[in-house]
Amino acid sequence: MKILSLKCVNCGAGLEVKEDINDFACGYCGVQQHVERSGGIVSLRRLEEALDDVKLGTNRAASELALTRLQADVAAICARRDSQVGALRAADARNSALVGWAIIAFAIFAIVMYGWWSIPIIVGGFIFGSQFLVPVTKRVKAIEANAAAQIEPLKTQIARHQSIVDSYDFGTAANS
Repeated sequence: MKILSLKCVNCGAGLEVKEDINDFACGYCGVQQHVERSGGIVSLRRLEEALDDVKLGTNRAASELALTRLQADVAAICARRDSQVGALRAADARNSALVGWAIIAFAIFAIVMYGWWSIPIIVGGFIFGSQFLVPVTKRVKAIEANAAAQIEPLKTQIARHQSIVDSYDFGTAANS
């Protein structure tokens, strides 16, 4: 079995490490160390640093999954909002057509029955009928405000998770 001669990352003491050992404690200072082998190069690193990288990688993976879920939630809220607004506008268009035809029929009926004296009746009918018309824009704005209120906390979470993903760059933390 091959033995590697390395120096402790903490105290600099000479260490002899067997080839099959990955983690050990320095016999002189007691610092936990991890043996890294890459491209024919062997080096030591404090075990806490290696664990920090694992923690950062885990946090990044969790944030990537959270981003996917949060973006899907935002898309679902937007789709529901668009569906509700579309249905509301379609119903308004049908109702507007119905009201328009009713006004025309009422005006024709009034003119036929009462002649030109029916103009005050027609105007009164418009005034009276307008009291029952509900503007669709208020309901659309309410739907959009509700969706925006649901999306806002999700955007905050998305920004937080995106910063976690962006702070980790292929094995080295950007803020370390």
